[in-house]
Amino acid sequence: MLSIAALRSIHRQTWSGHNHTEFCPHGSGEDVERYIRQAIACGFKTYSVTEHFPLPQANAQPLQGHPHSIATAAMLTDELPQYFAKLNYLKAKYHHQIRILVGFEIDYIAAYSDWLAEQLAIYHRQIDDAILSVHFLPTPAGLCALDDSAPIFQQGVLQAYGSPLNVTQAYLATVQQAVNWQVPYKPHRYGHLLSYYQWSPSLPDRTIWEDSVTHQKLTTILNTIQANGELINCRLSQPAPATVPFNWIQTARQSHIPLVFDANAHCVNDVATGYASYLQALDYL
Repeated sequence: MLSIAALRSIHRQTWSGHNHTEFCPHGSGEDVERYIRQAIACGFKTYSVTEHFPLPQANAQPLQGHPHSIATAAMLTDELPQYFAKLNYLKAKYHHQIRILVGFEIDYIAAYSDWLAEQLAIYHRQIDDAILSVHFLPTPAGLCALDDSAPIFQQGVLQAYGSPLNVTQAYLATVQQAVNWQVPYKPHRYGHLLSYYQWSPSLPDRTIWEDSVTHQKLTTILNTIQANGELINCRLSQPAPATVPFNWIQTARQSHIPLVFDANAHCVNDVATGYASYLQALDYL
């Protein structure tokens, strides 16, 4: 896996840092080679392929939680050899046109952090890059995804935690755990900092998502990332609500935290979605 210094040295104006493949159960199923060709056509020079790393149910006791969220969250362990073989072939095939970084988007789940550390120790030599994200929160019924769908968010996470503000508190506490987590071969890049907020358009306009306490929590997260010299994904592909409670991107820029363009592409047409806005806002600085 690339070092923090190596990641920070990548030219961020031409780096696409978060992309999926046909191995993603909730993606379009399009061949990753089509994504790569699209990335070349769009002018990217570095392209991170970051498929969802398998969840622990394939290697430990089955995960309990929302069946759809868990079943469609990630690739299977049995698919890893095929994934590496294909990406390494494409990495060599296109190396004159684009630098392909082979890696994963990895779910931080506190209850399985020891298992995850073991997996990183096993696979770190086979990957160039990785993202550490929080997609799940624990509920009385088990793990439930924040980003599956608005109904699942409302009936699962929101119902379990009682209010959007409580969801924000729990989510940021988990992100802080992920940022504080210190194990060998841990990813140096974080994704989905506002995952809890994406369903805000489905709730009343006056819904309270954040307050001074959550602002301080997010500030502490950013301060820790800055102190560690790490990076954050910057996704502008979804129209943000007009009143985002905390402008973390501006705060991160002021702290000189490297922001990496994040298309979160799950289909070929999304490879450059939000890229023009990222460049226009100078978020690569």
